[in-house]
Amino acid sequence: MEATSLISRILNAKNPQEIFSRLHYRKEYHSFVKLIHPDVCADPGSNEAITKLNLFKQQLEDQEKIEDDAGVIQVLNERSLRFTGDKTFLEKSLINYNRLNSLRDTTSQHFKKYLPSEMRMEGDALLLKNADRIVPLTHLQLSVEHVNWITSRILEFVSWLHQMGFSHNGINPESFYILPENHGIVCVSFYHMSALNESLATVSGRYLSWYPPIVLDKKTAIPYTDIITTKRTALYLLGDKSGNGIRLKKTCNNELIDFLTKPQHDAFTTYDEFRKLLLKLYGKPKFHTLNI
Repeated sequence: MEATSLISRILNAKNPQEIFSRLHYRKEYHSFVKLIHPDVCADPGSNEAITKLNLFKQQLEDQEKIEDDAGVIQVLNERSLRFTGDKTFLEKSLINYNRLNSLRDTTSQHFKKYLPSEMRMEGDALLLKNADRIVPLTHLQLSVEHVNWITSRILEFVSWLHQMGFSHNGINPESFYILPENHGIVCVSFYHMSALNESLATVSGRYLSWYPPIVLDKKTAIPYTDIITTKRTALYLLGDKSGNGIRLKKTCNNELIDFLTKPQHDAFTTYDEFRKLLLKLYGKPKFHTLNI
């Protein structure tokens, strides 16, 4: 790649994912610096490009240590995470993971692909391993075609949970990781999971504004909670970190935003309606490569 075209690409980029791959960003950073640093490049935009490149690199480094409801998630490598913090939360997450992983019906065997390959306590820390490379949703902003398949997968996962009689109660950008190569998802935490229609002991304090008032008032696990927090996660990924979606109407399809902001109370119906809406708006499903 020529220095001039790289500088133009960096200056026009809106996020690190447009410049770096998540897996090799450190190696790519060093090769880019050698090409466009002002000491070796006479292009007038080189200084601004280096400043922006450093900012993007820092953002990716920050994503390797993510705060969540329990404490800190440390990315050990592309397939392993280490959770530290509130041991009560960590142990509850493991118990709920084991509860789901122990289900033996045919439907559950299919949906276990949305669970990590392994979770176990090691001292006061919770270790997670997965068979495939996983990437956190935290800090990501993605194009609509990628947000659509991620949202569809989470709604599908939620439909299964509800069918099994459970509610996750803590869906947010920290609780799900994606598998870019095959458009899969993995749920990495289960701190607030409970049986449906039972008393709700905890919710995510970090995303308290995402919960419906009725849930905070009644403190009962209902399907609406998982549906609305899935939709708010989609709005977050589209670029509205508040999760309310209002400002996205200026840049996104209004029919899509209307769907993501309307209340719905049955997960499978929501999933089915969403798939039909995507067909209407974007045509037959296509595999969009996600380089991240």
